[in-house]
Amino acid sequence: MTLFVGQAGSLKTYASQAAGLAVVAITAGVLISWWGELPSLLRGGSTGIDGSPVQAVWWTIGLAVLLVVALALLLGWIIARLAGHAARAHVCFKPEWRDGKVVGAVGASINNTRLKRAEAALRQSERQLRLVTDNAPVGIVHCDTELRYKFINRYHAQRLKVLGVSPDEVIGKRISEVIDDKLFAIVEPYARECLAGKAVEFEAEASNRIGELQFLHLRFEPEWKNGKVVGLVSAGTDITRLKCAEAALRESEATFRAMFEISSVGKIEVEPESGRFLRVNAAMRKFVGYTEAELLARTVYDITHPDERDRDREPLRRLVAGESDVFDVEKRYIRKDGNAVWARVTVNVIRDGSGRPLRNTAVIQDINARKQAEQALLASNDRLQIALDAAQLGSWQYDPFRRVFSGDTRCQKIFDFSKDEAAIEEVMKQVHPDDVEKVLGAIEASLDPVDPKRSATEFRLRRADGEVRWVETLGLAYFEGKGRERQAVGFGGTAQDITERKEREEKEHLLMREINHRAKNMLSVVHSIAQQTATQNPKNFVESFSERIQALSANQDLLVRNEWQGVDLGDLVNAQLAPFAGLIGSRIVVHGPKLCLKPASAQAIGLALHELATNAGKYGSLSADTGQVYVYWGTVGDTFTMSWTERDGPSVSAPKRRGFGTVVMEAMVERSVDGKVDHDYALSGVTWRLTCPAANALEHREHEKRPRVRMLRA
Repeated sequence: MTLFVGQAGSLKTYASQAAGLAVVAITAGVLISWWGELPSLLRGGSTGIDGSPVQAVWWTIGLAVLLVVALALLLGWIIARLAGHAARAHVCFKPEWRDGKVVGAVGASINNTRLKRAEAALRQSERQLRLVTDNAPVGIVHCDTELRYKFINRYHAQRLKVLGVSPDEVIGKRISEVIDDKLFAIVEPYARECLAGKAVEFEAEASNRIGELQFLHLRFEPEWKNGKVVGLVSAGTDITRLKCAEAALRESEATFRAMFEISSVGKIEVEPESGRFLRVNAAMRKFVGYTEAELLARTVYDITHPDERDRDREPLRRLVAGESDVFDVEKRYIRKDGNAVWARVTVNVIRDGSGRPLRNTAVIQDINARKQAEQALLASNDRLQIALDAAQLGSWQYDPFRRVFSGDTRCQKIFDFSKDEAAIEEVMKQVHPDDVEKVLGAIEASLDPVDPKRSATEFRLRRADGEVRWVETLGLAYFEGKGRERQAVGFGGTAQDITERKEREEKEHLLMREINHRAKNMLSVVHSIAQQTATQNPKNFVESFSERIQALSANQDLLVRNEWQGVDLGDLVNAQLAPFAGLIGSRIVVHGPKLCLKPASAQAIGLALHELATNAGKYGSLSADTGQVYVYWGTVGDTFTMSWTERDGPSVSAPKRRGFGTVVMEAMVERSVDGKVDHDYALSGVTWRLTCPAANALEHREHEKRPRVRMLRA
């Protein structure tokens, strides 16, 4: 504060020259200076009017100064009260001299409130900036163009402490003097590029004092002034944790990828909604035969078997919607080569933090071999069941520990019980009393651990309705253990109702007795044929006798084949025309219903057909290329007729003598069926016609059937 004391004119003049100054005049006639100037003033800086030191006025001057200060404080308080805040002013006092004496004081003041406020705001802004920079997790550095530190924040200062340097020691030093050479070699090219006017950012590795590796992310911004770069500002972030996390993530991803890719089972990732493949491992690619690119261009539904696409959609929808935890199914995929393969598929959903589905992951286990084995087993079981059905066999099991017998449906039907299993005592009650001992002995022999026997037993069962049926069981026991501990743990086999076979065997026994009887009769026929042939045709005896015996043998074969139950007439005709089989259907026409001849009539008619065919081949229609033979038979009411007609062959005539062949064609046939034979040698060809009661020639069951006509061909 400066106060001017003196003439009014002088004050006005000073005020007019100092705009914005507050001028105060004090008429005390003394100079007052602010506390810094007052001592010099009091030491004699002024003199009195007469030129002698003015010592008497010091108390007056001191009192004036106090009054001026008090007045200034009062004015300041009044101004602050009126303005609502304190105002600041710079006040200066200077003495007024006249003739070497202080005659007054002049004071001047200037209002510097705005300046002081600006200075305070600047200091507050600096404090706030320091507060922000010191608490930011970023190292901030300000350097000049020579890369000397001008400013560092607390975060960077703490890092410098780790490096063994205090913050106060850094300011003014070059960066190269603080950090190690390895880090500076990384930083220096980027710093030069920044000082050239370009903002840069990069990452660097650095080791702290204790040898720990740290990763930094640094950004350099150039500091501009008047169009020139005068320094740079660096912002550095410690990204060690981020790098470690990234490394851990990469390691985890590499581990996952390795586990995903080298897994022996198929693994896939797909989009939840579309089912589009996102990732496929090698096992899955091999399983379905597609390359990775081919699968990534497809959806999981594209390679799913058509029969299972719609089936899979709803469970997958429920899984994605959170209505179920897992989707586990056995399904078929269609390989690239078109073949279907079986897999067990387990699907899970990967969700984000909010529960939104990101992708579906699935593990695909190849079960094609197992499915093929199952299907082969089912097919084998089906074939076994077909074989059992074809043989009319039932399967059974016997548990020797529980003494329980069980069997399939056919076995239950054979043994006449409807339960799935029954006690062995209950089953044995149905065995015929005469066969019980035989059955128990067979079971005991089969279960003998020392020398087990394969069971093959025939016995009788008494059914609930009183019927007795014959049953054959085949069985084999299986054992566990060795030595004395070896014991049967199961006994199984097949059962078959052999009642019909037993009846057939009984019939065969009776038939053998019948054959013995018929053999005696056959020998009589052979003796007669031999005698007649030798008497009437001794020159060709061997040939004629052999042919007639062969015809008789053909008839015999048919009888044996049909168990002496009769001979099909069509089969008999074919057998006797066998030498001309290639002509049947062309030059030989055979026509007639299916009829069964009695054994006696079959022998006679067969021999007659043989004689007719032999004569036709030697002398009749079959001896020429154009001749034809027509063989017909049938029934009209209770009458059986059969005819042989030759056409378009050589002219024929009746034999001059009656040989054995004629006897066979006429007399033998007539006697065997008690019928009539018309035998004519017309010029157009030989005709032969048999007429007899149907009951005499045909089996009784055939005689009662309505005739069905059929054409017989070789």
